Amino acid sequence: MLLAYSKNPPTTYVLHYRNGAVRREGAGLAFWYYRPSSTVVAVPIASRDVPFAFTELTADFQTVTVQGQLTYRVADPRRLAGLLDFSVGPSGQYVSDDPVKVPERLVQTAQ
Repeated sequence: MLLAYSKNPPTTYVLHYRNGAVRREGAGLAFWYYRPSSTVVAVPIASRDVPFAFTELTADFQTVTVQGQLTYRVADPRRLAGLLDFSVGPSGQYVSDDPVKVPERLVQTAQ
């Protein structure tokens, strides 16, 4: 089928590209699109929690484990969509594993 329907929750920022240009964008969009010339990008904008645990060595060579939780929210979804691949396929699943890497990158940056 050449036409597809995309319906997204309000916690997802959607960018619809047609022939390389942004056709429509916004949070929680629902629209029909022509699949062969379109790409749908879905960036989650809800707050997310990422637990972490670091094991470090102190100055006197004692092992210390630091545990915590990082909470983040995407403030500029269009910029994040330009840095990582958040495009979704016909089934609504992400095409790449970049969305899974976001929490890992944040924890590595905080370390």
